[in-house]
Amino acid sequence: MDVKVLNNNNLEWEFEVSVPAQDVLRNVEETLLEKQKEIKIPGFRDGKAPIAMVKKKVGAEVLTSEIEKHVDNTLRALFDERDIRPAMQPQVEITNFDEKGTLTFTVKVEQFPSVPEVDWSQIELENLIINVGEEDMKKAHNDIIKNFKNFSPASDNYSAKKGDAVIIDFVGKVNDKEFDGGKGESIRLELGSKQFIPGFEDQLVGAKKGAHIKVRVAFPKNYTNKDLAGKPAVFDVTIKEILQPEGIEGLNDEFAKQLGVESLDALNELIKHKIQSDFSGIARLRLKKMLFDQVDSVYKFEIPKSMFQLDFDAMWADLKAQKEANPQAFKGKTEADLRAEYTEIAKRRVRLGILLADIARQNNIEITQDDLNQAILNEAMMRPGQEKIVLDFYSKEENLERLKGPILEEKAVDFILKSVKQKDVEITSQEFFEKYAEDLNPGNSDEANK
Repeated sequence: MDVKVLNNNNLEWEFEVSVPAQDVLRNVEETLLEKQKEIKIPGFRDGKAPIAMVKKKVGAEVLTSEIEKHVDNTLRALFDERDIRPAMQPQVEITNFDEKGTLTFTVKVEQFPSVPEVDWSQIELENLIINVGEEDMKKAHNDIIKNFKNFSPASDNYSAKKGDAVIIDFVGKVNDKEFDGGKGESIRLELGSKQFIPGFEDQLVGAKKGAHIKVRVAFPKNYTNKDLAGKPAVFDVTIKEILQPEGIEGLNDEFAKQLGVESLDALNELIKHKIQSDFSGIARLRLKKMLFDQVDSVYKFEIPKSMFQLDFDAMWADLKAQKEANPQAFKGKTEADLRAEYTEIAKRRVRLGILLADIARQNNIEITQDDLNQAILNEAMMRPGQEKIVLDFYSKEENLERLKGPILEEKAVDFILKSVKQKDVEITSQEFFEKYAEDLNPGNSDEANK
């Protein structure tokens, strides 16, 4: 392997690499001999076709494949030798392949930076414990009375209204082709809940049981599945059942039993547990924000430009969608102001992401199948009536990869929190929202800044 350094600018490297072409050709010949055993060519028995004909049929394909393998292996050796950990996929360009000489290619790569060692014992955090009080329980009761609905089947000639639920089968198509996750059977959908793509539910208002409807919508430009983002789609929908809501007057033992709970006291325990869980989640978000603030204020290091650009572009696309939906929220801020603000946010997010990933790597923090299963379950629970769609979506490995980053982050944060100093402070929910809610506002929250 002959290596020339064409450029080295901090984290950015560019190399020209040459290797003997004979090494590649040797692998090509070995692969063609294996192909000869299985390839079928008319006029010859299986496995008996002349190697020259096999080469003519699949030689170009095999050569391309072997060059790619050789380049990958060479790069692994090069990066190991120079202790380079690529931050993004290297950019490779084949510049020459001379069968009697060399395979030459150039590669541009950005490496992960050296991460400073953090003395976690010097970090002190205030861990808020938000207690559930009478006012919290009273509010929860009022919310249940306001929002809970018993649904009962409507008559066959009833027309669906917003607030009703429908049981539907549907098949979605883009460019007349079905797409992954676009099919569902006996899915329960509450009209007006905004669970589905914008415009989907509106087109079911007025439908009757047994109706077949073509719903025409467009996926949002910032839709999570980039293959569908911004594209028009047509859903063939069948209305199998329409359910009308019935309100409740108050909470009592009888109501609790309708929910499968033995008494109102038992229901209150479940409600209290749910509120406490929500409060704990809010308190953890703030704890992480305080942790990240301290780390980011002290530990600065250069980040790969490509990682920054990828994160900034994703946030900027989300921001543009938010501005279109609610322009008033950005009144008084110029595009230059927003670019400057989100540039700093993206840099912080990438820097902290690299730090957390490095902690996970150094301490052998891994993602287990149980971690992934729990994350999928949580996603499904957040989308009532769409559980099968969620499960189908995450049955594909490329989609499952989306869950791994957040899981690894949480596990790395858990590891860190065991080493920092924490002071528990018990407060009421009212005290929290009066004193600390500002920490979680958009632009200040953990989601925005990490």
